[in-house]
Amino acid sequence: MLACIPRTMALLAGLVGMAAAPVSAQTAPKPTPEFMKPFALPTPAESLQAPLSAKMADRLGQVWYETAEAGCRASKSLDQASYQKLARTMLVAVGDQIRQLAANADDGVKAEAQFAAQAGRGATEELRRLADDPVVKEFLALSRNRSAVEQTQAYLDNLERALLLSRVVTSARASPLSTGDSDMLEEIEKVSSAQLDYYDANKTAAMKRFLELMIIAERAVAETSNRDELLKWGPGRLMVILEGPLKDNCIMKR
Repeated sequence: MLACIPRTMALLAGLVGMAAAPVSAQTAPKPTPEFMKPFALPTPAESLQAPLSAKMADRLGQVWYETAEAGCRASKSLDQASYQKLARTMLVAVGDQIRQLAANADDGVKAEAQFAAQAGRGATEELRRLADDPVVKEFLALSRNRSAVEQTQAYLDNLERALLLSRVVTSARASPLSTGDSDMLEEIEKVSSAQLDYYDANKTAAMKRFLELMIIAERAVAETSNRDELLKWGPGRLMVILEGPLKDNCIMKR
């Protein structure tokens, strides 16, 4: 069961993202299914509050500051802080679009019905009670911290991939996966493994039952998602939100 936790939490993130996607980007807001509420993950903006996420954002800001044409940058009085702010804004925008993808692909009504059928009567209420258990609550807190860092890394990787596909040349890469920043990757690994280590050391009855229900929830999400909708998306679609701000801030030429 321990090995399935990362995969389960990643899949559950999709459906939770459905309710968190910007209402302006949806034809109709979709409420979060009750059985998904204990798994609520941080929004892109909340994710950037994690120290490692902030480091990645600052690295992106530094790369963009060094990439921006010096004369253009000076004419607009853009300093390094301006690019750090821009990096955070763009990472949040990228995250919002990726979460909107989940909104388009997931069917909360079907997922909720399938969860109820597979987990049994009263399972949603049981899940809610278990989420208030002190051991489970700490597990969920570690999960949110892990998700904050891993989501930010995913946003950054997709952002830089979009620029690469559009042949936008930057002074360097910011993603630790691209740069091979061993220190940063080691820090990310520590955050990622903390949740698993905690579970391994706290296999209480409540924790085990919570994991059982979490796996059923994962299956409900996976089996009711529209995979064809997911396949329509690629990082190149991010340029619609990146191009204007990057040109305005002297990173891309007009």
